[in-house]
Formats: sequence, C-alpha cells, structure tokens
Amino acid sequence: MVKSLLTLLTATISTTVWAQTPVATPSTSTKKTITLNQKSVAELVLKQGYKTKEVNLEFQRYRLDPIKVLANYDWKALIESGFEKDKQASLLTGTSQSIATYDRYQTKASLTKPFTTGTILGLELSRLSQKVEFDTLPAQVPPTEQTLDVAGITLEQSLLGNFFGVADRGIVNAAELSYKASEITRADQLEDAVLQALRQFWDSYVAQESFREAVNSRDRYQKLVDAVKRKTSLGYSNPGDLPQVQAEFETREQKVKTTSLDYLKNTENLLTMLALDSNTEIRFEIPTEIPPVPKLPAKNVEDLRAIRSQKLRVEAAAESLKAANSNSYPTLNFVGRAYTSGVDETAEGSFSDLSSGNRPKYYVGLKFQYNFGSGLQEETIINNRLNRDLQSSILSRQLQENADIETQTERRVQSLYAITLSSLRQKQFREKASQELNRSYAQGRTDISILITAMNNFFDSEVLYLRALGDYAIALNEWASVRDELIPDDAPNMEYK
Repeated sequence: MVKSLLTLLTATISTTVWAQTPVATPSTSTKKTITLNQKSVAELVLKQGYKTKEVNLEFQRYRLDPIKVLANYDWKALIESGFEKDKQASLLTGTSQSIATYDRYQTKASLTKPFTTGTILGLELSRLSQKVEFDTLPAQVPPTEQTLDVAGITLEQSLLGNFFGVADRGIVNAAELSYKASEITRADQLEDAVLQALRQFWDSYVAQESFREAVNSRDRYQKLVDAVKRKTSLGYSNPGDLPQVQAEFETREQKVKTTSLDYLKNTENLLTMLALDSNTEIRFEIPTEIPPVPKLPAKNVEDLRAIRSQKLRVEAAAESLKAANSNSYPTLNFVGRAYTSGVDETAEGSFSDLSSGNRPKYYVGLKFQYNFGSGLQEETIINNRLNRDLQSSILSRQLQENADIETQTERRVQSLYAITLSSLRQKQFREKASQELNRSYAQGRTDISILITAMNNFFDSEVLYLRALGDYAIALNEWASVRDELIPDDAPNMEYK
C-alpha cells in the first residue's frame, strides 16, 4: 500500500551540527521557541496563515453570485394601505348635481412567486371601504357606507422565449456551477499557500545550516591562521603563506555576515507566513535520512482539482449559451386571471359575498413582446458561444499540460534525489581531501594555496549539498501539489453569517 506522499515528505537528511546563531536578534530571554517540521508548517498555514485567510475570505465573497441569481425567484409580498379623501369635481357634478365628499380606506395585498419553469403565480386581495357625505341629497340616495372586497389568482407561463423556463434554469445552473468551480479553485489556492510556506521552511533551514557551515569554515581558517603563525615564528613557512591564509580568513568572516543576514531574512519571512510572533525562535525538526523517491500509482489527470474545476466552467458556459439561445426568441406568454368579489354596506357582508363566489371574473389571453433594433440578442449568443469555446479550449490545454507537468515533476524529483546523494558523497570526498592536505601542509609537503583551494572546495560542497537537500525536499512537495495530495479537498474554511 502506497503511503501518502505528504507523509514521505517529512523525511530528509541533516548531517550538520548545531553551531552559534546570529546575534542580530532580540534577547533569547524574551523569545518563544517553536519546533517546526513540514507537517506542523502545513497545519499552521491552514489554521492561521495570512494567505489562507485571504483565500478563504475571497472565496466567501463568491457566495453572493448564485444567491443574486436565485433572488429573482424569491417570494414577493406587497402590502399597501392608505386613506383617501375625495371631493373632486367631475362631469357629473354641475350646479344641478349633488356634491359629495368621499372618505376611502383602501388596503391591497399581493404575493407573487416566479419559478424556474418560466411560471409566475400570484395571489391578490384588496378591500375598499368608502363613506360618502352629500352636501345636497340626490334624488336617489345611495348607501353612504360600502365595502368592496376583491380576491384573485394570476398565472403567467412562458411559451416561446424562455420556453417553460429553459433560460431561467440555464442562468441558475451556470451560477451554481461557477460557484462550485470557485470552491475547487479555493483548495488549489490553499495548496499553493501551503507549498509556498514549505518552500520558505526549507529555504530557512538551508539558510540556517549555510550560516552554521560558514561559521565552522571561519573557525577552521582561524585554526589554520594560528598554525601558520606558529610555523612562521619558527621559520618553517614559505613566504606569503601567512598573508594568504589571513586574506582567506577575512573572506570567511564576510561569508558569515552575508549568510547571517540571509538566515535572519528567511526566518522572519517564515514567521510572517505562519502568523507567528516575530520574537519566536524556530527549531527545525529534520530526520537524519534522505527519503527515497516514493513509488506512486498513476494519477488520472481528470481527477485533478484544476481539471474538475475547468470542467464545471465549461458546463457553466454551455448553460449560459443555452439561456442566451432561449432568450433570443420573442416573448410569448400565456396569461390567466381569475377574480371574485363581494360588496355590501358592512365589511362582514362584503366578505361573505366574496366567499360565496357569486361574482366571478375571468381572463385568458396571450402576451407577445419582441425587442429589435440593436442586435443585442444575436451578439449575446455569439459572446456566450465564444466563452464556451474558450473554456473548452482551456480544458483541452490543461488536460495535456497537467499530464506533462506530473511527468516532468516526477523526473525532477528523481534527478534531484540522485543529485542530493551525489552532493553528499562529494562533500565527504572534499572533507577527506581537506583533512589529508591539512596534515600534509603541517608536514611541509603541500603548498598553502593547494590547502586553501581544498578548504574552499569543502565549504562550497557543504553549501551545495544543503541546497540540493532543500531542492529535493521542495520537489517532493511540488510533486504532491501536482497530484493534489498536499492538502485534502475539504481544507478548513471560515463561515460567515
């Protein structure tokens, strides 16, 4: 059974010893100490890293897009109530006609609901209470107080444009598919954040070890300077030996300063990525063996998050094109309305009359609308077709590219593994050569320049080995990222309410 690649990534080698640390940092008494390995770095990034927060917050913003589309199908409730006083003149109110003052209390309520089937259902209810005061009584005195109740149901159904909701469903589906694609992309972005932090973890470790090796190299040159001074005082050294060694010692002193700055910079960058206090002291937990290249089963490229996300975008583009095609037709809707009413001098009587259903009113018809002149419908179809073709082309490219990237990344891992082992052997050979030439120089059988070259080569091999070690570990992480195995699909997310 093949273990998870992330588990294998936690193993690499450290053959160096602890040495002094840079002094350009706050007092150790005020520091907190934290031990980091690859697993803890990944967990910290996902838990509290600034980049993780930014990715999650950015993704949360996308929640609004499908909800804005679905809001077009909300229930819509409307209530209007008011009082009207009417004493306006009319054609019937001449000098010989009675003049009246009308006090009207009117309340209207409606509830409508659009559906993605291209249907709009509505309920309406209204009540009009009227009171009349005549300045002069007419020949026939009508009731001075009356109430009129009206209740109805309305139906509108798309028959041509947006045929039974084809366009509506296309728009809704496109929004939901785009949101799902963004959710998958979020996991990819979180994986990038973890990978960036792991790179920084290894850069910081390599910078630390490079600094320590620079210190060790300077100390070795200090011992050589002391030895050459003794030989010079005894008259055994060659002319120019001491100045050459002292010059190389100064070079090592400069190297200590530059590697110290590099170590401090990388450590500070790592603390910032992990959202840790700047006074925190980091201890790196590195196992002592180089992990071999893991044997992993072939990964189906279509299972990768980037491909799954792009497939959803292609589907969303196809749904939008379907909606545009449906909306390009003229609007032809079936319209149906059914009302019943009641009227009486009292509100109770009016409602009773309404409930009896003795005063029905029906309407059945067709509503036609056609917009033309700008060519918007045709251009909308073309635009959506272009977007569908674009997304399909991106998918085809990504299928090929992701297959190539995994193959290339695996090759790189194998190559760097071989380079790391070779760098380790090279470092051991350089160390042995330096030790032998050091003894030979002490016996007066080797020129100082040859010894200096050997010592410099030994230091360079140590640095090259550390860099190769870090490059191999980072390549393993990149391979896991390419296979979507660095973090799970359901990486933690923050929910806002």
